[in-house]
Amino acid sequence: MSTKKIGIGIVGLGRAGWGIHVQDTRRRRDYRIVAVADPLPERRAQAERELRCRSYESLSQLLKDTEIELVTIATPSAAHGPDAKKALRAGRHVVVEKPMAVTVREADSMIAAAKKARRKLFVHQNYRFDRNYTYLKGVVDSGIIGKLFAIQLHMPAFTRRYDWQTLAKNGGGVLNNTGPHYVDQIINLLGSPVVEVMGDLQRIASAGDVEDHVAAFLRARNGCTAQMTISSAQNITPMPPYRWVLCGSHGTCMANHESSTINYFHPNKVKPLKAIDGPVMSRAYEHNDLPWRTKTVKAVGPNVGNFYDNVHAVLRNRAKLHVTPESAREIIRVIAMIRKGTDFPGRAIAKR
Repeated sequence: MSTKKIGIGIVGLGRAGWGIHVQDTRRRRDYRIVAVADPLPERRAQAERELRCRSYESLSQLLKDTEIELVTIATPSAAHGPDAKKALRAGRHVVVEKPMAVTVREADSMIAAAKKARRKLFVHQNYRFDRNYTYLKGVVDSGIIGKLFAIQLHMPAFTRRYDWQTLAKNGGGVLNNTGPHYVDQIINLLGSPVVEVMGDLQRIASAGDVEDHVAAFLRARNGCTAQMTISSAQNITPMPPYRWVLCGSHGTCMANHESSTINYFHPNKVKPLKAIDGPVMSRAYEHNDLPWRTKTVKAVGPNVGNFYDNVHAVLRNRAKLHVTPESAREIIRVIAMIRKGTDFPGRAIAKR
């Protein structure tokens, strides 16, 4: 087991670069922020002052720094693919922010570049490590609600945004910003590849030329379906009590980020049903009363560590990637299916 620190270079010091990647690594004993890159001199000066690291104006300059082993790409979404491939070709391992890419073809080229360079490509799908998600996955895998047949996710908010993520040329939009987290979780909960999708994308409240409201219906090969709404144009008060609803053959799980209620029954404690063909004296909908049980628990699942724990384990201890590039590529494929036929194709190409 190697104790050598990983020298990291972080490209882009915006909300994700500074607020997530810098904060997640700056106080770790197994990482050292060697350098950063950002076009704004004020941001570079802040990094030099607070992190005691070197700073560069561009990725090209940063890649000349030989102490950097791992490059984190936190640039605008449309630049993720070109920037990641540039770092891979320079012989660096790469962490790339979500979305991995803006097209499936670009995602494929990133995977190919990593294999050719014999370097690791880590996609920052950090919600795969979230204990709320590991709880939901545990509920499904436990069988307590039976065979999963439907998923509902509702994420409402009302935010009139006007930053770079409201522009298609940057790969913006709610589906590329918030969407990858929840599309990823839904894909893994479905348990089978997505084969059919209907998407409705609209721009309601924000500036720019991309969607701020996403509604999608997904069907997996195994027949399980998912309804997903992620909106920056819904002011719902009070907020819905549950973000997630998981529907199974003998139970339902309703969960937000803190707590969960499961209504379920044991199928071996109910009699088999046989349909009645003909009139009945009761003149009613014939049904059985079921021995329902209810339990309310914290929606907190197993601790599988965090994203940068896994990056370190892979690079130093030859552990397996918790988020493979191929699984992140599947997110891009499903996002492309959601966009198909809408007014927001999302095929921005970065000019680098």
